[in-house]
Amino acid sequence: MKIDRPALKEAIVDTTLGAIVNFPLSWLTIFVALLFTKNSFIISLSQLIILSLLAIIRRYYIRVYFQERQIRKQKKYGQQQTQENQD
Repeated sequence: MKIDRPALKEAIVDTTLGAIVNFPLSWLTIFVALLFTKNSFIISLSQLIILSLLAIIRRYYIRVYFQERQIRKQKKYGQQQTQENQD
């Protein structure tokens, strides 16, 4: 089985950023929710909504970043190929 290195790198970056952002956000969500309610369902639901929205936004920006990076590499590689063919 061949490992897709760019996909692996993207997954590692996304997971690391997720952990860095989600841990404090999770704590803050619970802290604020406990000020208003002790209902575990409400707390869980609010956490689910907040963390899911943030995950969607985070994944979108990471995906766009890696796509643009790949396009830049392809353009650079294409320019190098063109220069080599002209020589």
